[in-house]
Amino acid sequence: MKRTISKLLLTAGIAAVMLSACSKVPEESKYIPKEAGVVLELNAKQISQKLITNGLTMDKLMEAAQSKDTASKITKAWKDAANSGVDLSSNFFMSVVLGDDKNAYVEINGSLTDAAKFEAYLKANLKSYDLKTGKDFKFTYDTESHGLITWNNKAVIYLRHLNTNRLNDIPGYMDKPADEGAEADTAAAAAAVVSPVAAVTTDLPESAAALVTTADHLYHMKENETAGSLEPFKKLLKENADMGFFFNVQAMMNSNAAGMTALPGNFKKLMEGSFATGTANFEKGKILVNTNSYMGKEMLAIFKKYGNKEIDISMLEKYPSDNVTGFISYAFDFHMIGEIIKSTGTDGLVNMMLSQRSGLTMDDLLNAFDGQLVYVASDFQIERKPNPYFDGDTIEKPNAKWIFNMKVANKDAFNKVMSSPMFTGMLVKQGDKYVLASPELAASFPAMSLTEKSVTLGSDSVLLDQYLAGKGQIKLPEGVASKAKGATLAGYLDIAKLAKTIPTEKADEDERPLLIRAQNLFKDMTFSAHKISGDVQTGEIVLNFKDQDKNSLVQLVEFGTEAAKLAQAKKDKRAKQEAADKAAEDSLYGAIPMDSAVTR
Repeated sequence: MKRTISKLLLTAGIAAVMLSACSKVPEESKYIPKEAGVVLELNAKQISQKLITNGLTMDKLMEAAQSKDTASKITKAWKDAANSGVDLSSNFFMSVVLGDDKNAYVEINGSLTDAAKFEAYLKANLKSYDLKTGKDFKFTYDTESHGLITWNNKAVIYLRHLNTNRLNDIPGYMDKPADEGAEADTAAAAAAVVSPVAAVTTDLPESAAALVTTADHLYHMKENETAGSLEPFKKLLKENADMGFFFNVQAMMNSNAAGMTALPGNFKKLMEGSFATGTANFEKGKILVNTNSYMGKEMLAIFKKYGNKEIDISMLEKYPSDNVTGFISYAFDFHMIGEIIKSTGTDGLVNMMLSQRSGLTMDDLLNAFDGQLVYVASDFQIERKPNPYFDGDTIEKPNAKWIFNMKVANKDAFNKVMSSPMFTGMLVKQGDKYVLASPELAASFPAMSLTEKSVTLGSDSVLLDQYLAGKGQIKLPEGVASKAKGATLAGYLDIAKLAKTIPTEKADEDERPLLIRAQNLFKDMTFSAHKISGDVQTGEIVLNFKDQDKNSLVQLVEFGTEAAKLAQAKKDKRAKQEAADKAAEDSLYGAIPMDSAVTR
């Protein structure tokens, strides 16, 4: 059976993007603690306006997705959610607070328009509904999902203990009951904390006590205890985007969960003041994601010294093809890695291990390579090739042409690395090149060129020679190459070319139209990161759709509606076939004379 609160939140999320209301901007963010490691935001009002502007309402979607039964469970769930007292035009937040294995939790919160309606909804839909009152808030414990539902006159907060070693403790995996270990962990956490609401939790399951204490804290936080007191999070809220995300790197590093205790203390100190934020907006013909990486004082000093290299665009431009599938270019000074290792105090250990195995030092490796890297792929296709396991048989395998190129920075350091014991017996020097010593080994390796100028690998020797000659010229869609110029990281993927290789003719007749539609949904994707400015490095991801005249969210919703319609049709068809099979079986056994059955 579906969990009631999970069903409400899921349905509310769907309904929220379909409804629009004129209300003041809610203050849900004040219930998010500053120690939250990850925060996801959904601006339901802004998203709903984009859909409604394009003529999409929940009623129309339900009508499109279902051929009949307008009073279906889905429609009823939506109507119940719309009348549940939850403000479906508010901002919804999901936060993950790690802490340690005993008190980590997930929080989902939104705004209420009518607390009385919300209580009535819970009473009608939650089997374990048992209203209790804390300090300035009410709550009930859902014994099925092991979650605490709390609310006051303005907000609703759902809390669930997060066992960081179990994925199914994350919302979306709630159908699996918590194990005894999780219950014990939560109970231990409750026993370890003196709860100001202990008087109202004595008759609750022990696993709920810590969550009640957490809820009491969230409802009564001071401003300097909230995520809003962190400048990067405050800036994110001002973006007014369709969706937002926030990563508190410092909080995650300082938690005792997920093995963070094994990290050196100096490394944690290095990450102080580090945050990452991003926004996603659904625009006409594309989804635009903008990112910001904030750095603390110590990391910023390292990054400014080594992290502002620009991509060598010539390494990309000389790729000889007009049928490029994708590329990634990166300008990265490897000395940054050395500086980070040194800051943690583990450089001595690294040097000792390198010396024992290769006779090299960390600086030898870092000095050898320039940190300019590029990988380009083209001519992607699905080919039928001989099956290596069965004579006379063939199999379909993906195939593409490609080049990987990395510049050499210091030829003396490079020669020291290549002639070190690490490559003894594997490589030999011939003139100004290093080649594989064994012809048999060379036959199984990609084509390669190892010189004092660069390390270059390729899918075949012809392409490798053309690339190294530098006489080719890459051809990319308009505007793609410009995103790489001046950037520290850039990439491109032609999704449409990859989609064309999907064999739609092999799909079921019912599924083929949807598969063809999926092939024609996306065009390509680009991403880039820019040089740091102040204490922030900005980035951009753009997912382009083939239809450039329609809002991207509308296209996704329409596609999702068609997929839901197909799923329902397949379900109905399967049920009809099962009923026919059962009728045929009953008819068959009914035709057998009783005495004949007894004789046998």
